[in-house]
Amino acid sequence: MKRRNLVLATLALILGLFTWLQPAAASELTFGVETNLPDNQVTKNVNYFDLKLAPGAQQTISTTVTNLTDKAVKLKPEVNAATTNINGVVEYTKVKAKADTTLRYSLADYVKPEQKTINIPAHQKTAVKLNVTMPAGKFNGILASGLRLQDVNALDAQKKATKGTTVQNQYAYVIGIVLHQNTQAVTPQLKLGQVAASQVNYRNVINATLRNVTATYVNQLTVKAKIYTRGSQKVKYQQTNKGMQMAPNSKFAFPVRLNSQPLKAGKYTLDLVATSKGRKWHFTRNFEIDGTKAAKLNKRDVTIKPDYTWLDTLIGVIILVILIGIFWFISRRKLKAKEKENAALRAELDKHKK
Repeated sequence: MKRRNLVLATLALILGLFTWLQPAAASELTFGVETNLPDNQVTKNVNYFDLKLAPGAQQTISTTVTNLTDKAVKLKPEVNAATTNINGVVEYTKVKAKADTTLRYSLADYVKPEQKTINIPAHQKTAVKLNVTMPAGKFNGILASGLRLQDVNALDAQKKATKGTTVQNQYAYVIGIVLHQNTQAVTPQLKLGQVAASQVNYRNVINATLRNVTATYVNQLTVKAKIYTRGSQKVKYQQTNKGMQMAPNSKFAFPVRLNSQPLKAGKYTLDLVATSKGRKWHFTRNFEIDGTKAAKLNKRDVTIKPDYTWLDTLIGVIILVILIGIFWFISRRKLKAKEKENAALRAELDKHKK
């Protein structure tokens, strides 16, 4: 019993680290959200769902949404699996990031909103219901996702008001959803995926893909990466990021930023150390950057100034050739004048001899 309580307390502490109810900007939201926690809620007094269900079990959960305005609110609830973005931040929105291949079940496939759209009259309340089905297969650890709620009417009005601009704010609530079949603790495990040169926002980076291959969060993650020219002890590039987090069975490309340095073709070695709450992972990997890819990325990097050395050299050579030509021309002209003067002098001497 003590062991079970310890496991539950540990899980509650881990889950408590996350901000599960996230109003992007409360002052701009047109509605309020309250989670209706069911009896099988594991972690109490929180604003997210943490449910323990048997394999194959089904349940309906709900949130209460209150329209805070004088106009109708139209919601399009969506459930998205938890992923990790390039900054080491867990997201619960539709993103291009792919889950790790170790993910057995995507919670977005097992938690479905009952309605595709929900209309809430001014100053009224309504329930947003979700049908939850626990996967039939047994597993340890957790499945994680988020219920995203956004006022479509407010979004459409905001788009019209900011038509023609490139930046538009989108305000939404995200409520976390965690499912597990038991409370057995899972030890996080990281692996290193592909290492390759790439770009982030038109800036050169070397991406080291980190994989969380376990069904648990990796919290308080620190990554220190160093890149060497293969066979050298001198660090060529390095990057340290702290305070990151990874979603269960997710991956992200950790970017070693070059800070305006151009990529150079060659053979390199990555040395990466990741730590999380007393755990440590150490990876080394040899990789190569070919000349064609380096030149292509350098050309697209907006922070790299064009290299005009070749043009300066060409101009210098041309100027040198011109100067040599001018010197040769002047020297040649002086020589001819001297020869002409000498010829005239000899002719004058020959005249006097006669």
